[in-house]
Amino acid sequence: MSLTTKLFIIVVLIFTLSSTKAQQQDTHKNVYSTKMKTSETLERNKETIRHLYEDLLNERQFDQLASVVSEEYVGIRGEKGVKGFSEAVTTIVAGFPDMKWTIEDLLADNDKVIVRWSWKGNNTQPFRGIPASNKPVTDNAIVIYQFNEGGKIVHAWMQGDRLGVLLQIGAIPANLIPSPPQSPKN
Repeated sequence: MSLTTKLFIIVVLIFTLSSTKAQQQDTHKNVYSTKMKTSETLERNKETIRHLYEDLLNERQFDQLASVVSEEYVGIRGEKGVKGFSEAVTTIVAGFPDMKWTIEDLLADNDKVIVRWSWKGNNTQPFRGIPASNKPVTDNAIVIYQFNEGGKIVHAWMQGDRLGVLLQIGAIPANLIPSPPQSPKN
């Protein structure tokens, strides 16, 4: 093998190795920036839910719901858009005008945020056609919100204690609900 061929092979090897090293560094940067972007997105979405409950709902700033809810939103009863979200919330608040939500837990994964909340309020106005009971009410629920890439809510699923609310306001007689079994006495 001639000296020129050997030099050519060495130059090609050096170029190949340096190119591979640069690709590895770029891949590492991409993985890191993706993780950072994901972490930032999760925090942004969690902050949106905090803002929704603590500012918009608790402070009755319903005119600002479009800042966090997408027009593509579909709710738990099929309500659509910002208007549908707003109507669902204002229906509840109408029956419990002093209600306040408290965020108990807030978790995020991928494009979803899970919130476990409680609310307290007094039933001083009619609620869904049921006369006001003037009784204090507490409710708990877990809601999963899905976000679009723009950081707005596009879907929600909720599991709450609707029966408990109806019992607390007297819409359902308590004696219709069986008592939990008693522990056997020793």
